[in-house]
Amino acid sequence: MRVSLLRERLTAALATAMRTRAGDGVALTADRTKAMGVAMAGLPDDAEVEVDALELSTRAAATVLGFHPEHVRRLIRTGRLRARRVGGDYRVLVDDLWPLLEARHREPGRRRLRPRR
Repeated sequence: MRVSLLRERLTAALATAMRTRAGDGVALTADRTKAMGVAMAGLPDDAEVEVDALELSTRAAATVLGFHPEHVRRLIRTGRLRARRVGGDYRVLVDDLWPLLEARHREPGRRRLRPRR
């Protein structure tokens, strides 16, 4: 898919969520849009990308999740977040961030993802 088309679709999805006025829906859509936007940062509009192959560095994943990069590395090492090793760091598929993002927007009292000890 072309980056320009994907950016248009993300913008449309966020606009649709804003019209529904459902706070959690807007927040989750905004989080997902942010993740995809960060993954596509720096890519030219005419570049072709596979949506399910978009990945983030540890630092970029931390930015999206609102965590410190070392916390993201801990999530990876404990198996709570899948990633592949590239050089001295990790790469996280954007799709693998969805469960962590969705956990933020669950109803209070529902089970949340917690790192294993």
